Amino acid sequence: MKTQKFDGTMENAYSKPLPQPIKFSGEYDAFENITEVREKNEVPSDKEIVDFVNNKRKANARQKSMQAALDAAGVVKPTLENDEQLRLRKMFDILVANGASEDEAKANAAAVLNLTWAE
Repeated sequence: MKTQKFDGTMENAYSKPLPQPIKFSGEYDAFENITEVREKNEVPSDKEIVDFVNNKRKANARQKSMQAALDAAGVVKPTLENDEQLRLRKMFDILVANGASEDEAKANAAAVLNLTWAE
């Protein structure tokens, strides 16, 4: 086994945005090979393996169906090249991350990109 560390940032909790992001971290013992899994008697049952594979296949098929429905409806994924508001939001995020107030960031993003915020 090998100790693995993880960390992240929570921006929402209990279906509501947090006033400010909260960082978290931890660690766990990760298996490095199937022999270790068998030695610790943590091998999934046949039913758990079937459920896992079926859930993976369902998620894949669901994603493909969703993309096909979006394509058929003519919905295009927003990108920096095709969505002015996305460009404004990204610039806003960068300015706020750099220490600007939200009002300053909003005004500066619009000025720099020569775009207007949608209401």
